[in-house]
Amino acid sequence: MKILHASAEYFPYIKMGGLADMLSSLTKEQAETEEVYVALPLITLMGKEPKWTGKEFPALLPADSKTDSLVVSILKNSRFLEAEESGVKLYFFQSDLFQSLNSIYGHAEEHFRFAMFSYSCYALSQILKVDIFHAHDWHTALSLALQKDSAFPIPSVFTVHNLAYQGDHPYWMTGFLKEEPFRLITSPFDHDGKCNYMKAGILSAAQITTVSPGYRVETLSEPNGFGLSYCLNQRSSDYSGILNGIDTEEWNPEKDKRIFKSYSRENWKEGKLKNKEELYKEIGRPFLPIDVPLIGLIGRLTFQKGFPTFLQAFLDRRHLPHRYVVLGSGDLEMEKTFFYLSDHFPDIFYFYRGYNESLAHKIEAASDFFLMPSLFEPCGLNQMYSHAYGTIPIVSRVGGLRDTVEESNTFKYKTGIVFEPNDASSLGYALERAKDLFESTDRETVVKNIMNLDWSWKKRKLEYDGVYQKAIDLNI
Repeated sequence: MKILHASAEYFPYIKMGGLADMLSSLTKEQAETEEVYVALPLITLMGKEPKWTGKEFPALLPADSKTDSLVVSILKNSRFLEAEESGVKLYFFQSDLFQSLNSIYGHAEEHFRFAMFSYSCYALSQILKVDIFHAHDWHTALSLALQKDSAFPIPSVFTVHNLAYQGDHPYWMTGFLKEEPFRLITSPFDHDGKCNYMKAGILSAAQITTVSPGYRVETLSEPNGFGLSYCLNQRSSDYSGILNGIDTEEWNPEKDKRIFKSYSRENWKEGKLKNKEELYKEIGRPFLPIDVPLIGLIGRLTFQKGFPTFLQAFLDRRHLPHRYVVLGSGDLEMEKTFFYLSDHFPDIFYFYRGYNESLAHKIEAASDFFLMPSLFEPCGLNQMYSHAYGTIPIVSRVGGLRDTVEESNTFKYKTGIVFEPNDASSLGYALERAKDLFESTDRETVVKNIMNLDWSWKKRKLEYDGVYQKAIDLNI
């Protein structure tokens, strides 16, 4: 089977969140048995230089090149450059629209950039004659509308990674979608008086997935449907929740070259103590004690991630012995607050602004607990990374977190600590339970249990195979 994925992110080239990690590890697993291609933008600042093959492909179908318009001229001057990574063929969209960017999001005219990218991905799927076209999030959703209206539609799948971001734009900005080469009737994509790219993907794909069964259920009603729950309910029979997996080669404490000392289920305690000691030296806190709990937090400082809830719980439970290391960036006020805590309470709190892949691995390896206070979480990967590193997750009871972390009363089945979302008191009590577990002999049972969990892609890949087959059957 020939599968083409279309995405704005792909690790290690372009990474802003879990989408990059998810798609990289899924395609690596798929490439074991299928021909797998990924289309993504080419920007100036990437995490790695691609291994180019020297092959190029057009970004415009020959039938659409006969008209004369601004859109067509841009696509005529754009192209796909082929590269390879772990058995996957990558197609980088080389265009003036993206090439000068240092980051993939947060720029003016995203409605136009990602529409053009979506058309090019649709064109590439037709040129490569793939069996399945799989688009991810709103950035590539219009490619599904083009696929549906094509004279030769390719069976399609749309994965919703985060329904909070929908790519909704005023209609006066999207008039070009009615012209060549799009020729789309955009009225079905109307939502609150705007052209909603996410809605276009939901209505157009043969099959829809999201990244956990729990999040699927949550998105079928408001407020977690973010206004589109009615669309998803209309397509509920074609809507699946498939948990993400993780790259067990990339996130493996026995093989990880980024951490200070590798370790396994047999010597996890010594490994964690050494990693904690060395991490404290690296961040300029060598005076911190290594015999008290370290809690790691990594993520975007946004409303979704629940950091205000954490802040309140932290202040309410300052008497606890926990130390905290936070890695992330986002909301400026939250960054200022975390810098203040880092400066004024250096014996308790450390904050690193930005994202650092190496530091993220070191935090997972050194931490005793990993906190995810999300208000909603489509899947989450860090709780799975934490399991692999023997780091006990403390998570809110939402989405994929509730699917992957269980606070069982039986220690051999306990896989973490769970609290209620947006509830500082509930989180504070969870921090109390973390202290008790850290000091208990039962901690060893829990750590060995979570390190034995299998979050690889093998099972999830089979679930995607089933969705692909449904899309193909609908297309016959």
